[in-house]
Amino acid sequence: MKKAVGFDQKIQLHQLDFIANEIPRMTSKDHLYEIVDQRLMADIGGAKSRLNARTILFKIWLLVPNEHVQLRDRALQMFQHACREERIALHWGMCLLAYPFFKDTVEQLGLLFSLQDEVPSEQIGRKMKGLYGERRRIEVSVNAVLSSLRSWGILEAVKKNTQTKAKRMDILAPELKKWLVQVLLLATDKTVLEIKHISDEPCLFPFLLNVSESELLGDELEISRQGVGKLMIGLK
Repeated sequence: MKKAVGFDQKIQLHQLDFIANEIPRMTSKDHLYEIVDQRLMADIGGAKSRLNARTILFKIWLLVPNEHVQLRDRALQMFQHACREERIALHWGMCLLAYPFFKDTVEQLGLLFSLQDEVPSEQIGRKMKGLYGERRRIEVSVNAVLSSLRSWGILEAVKKNTQTKAKRMDILAPELKKWLVQVLLLATDKTVLEIKHISDEPCLFPFLLNVSESELLGDELEISRQGVGKLMIGLK
């Protein structure tokens, strides 16, 4: 069975900002569809491409599965007073949850960036075809993710079809740190993570996420000790 892809259209940061701002005050889904479509007309001329972009935006922020609703609602609350870097982190986390293809692509990027300074588009394309199969759609979707990340300022084009990563964004807000750790555990299907290595997780490569034990205390996460000096975090 072929793995689902879905993320096949460049998504710009202001489009994500728009839907995250509109959801708390929407009167109905139909009305939200209309105003998002109108907003997208400024960026996307073709009706089919606009529909694809709207579908992605709604899957990321609105049409989330029941088990992610609480996380989404917390994200929307934080979004109202977040700075630019924090907004990007919130969009990033919601994309990780909504699209396994996005998660796998940025994870492969993170792994490659840990070994080299520049990543050719062709190289990440080969990695993703190895995971998802030799399909034309994989090429299209890899390009969609890469062009989205360049427009968000996550990647920088150093030469044609080659990118490097921008300076990492330091995440300081404790509530956002805790939220990202929950998202990371869910998106990667990991039962536990070592706290001191969270910032090294490949799919969080754009962010500096130095987390202390006290910042993770609460109802959602459980801290345990493993071996000598290993502090682990998992979902309750």
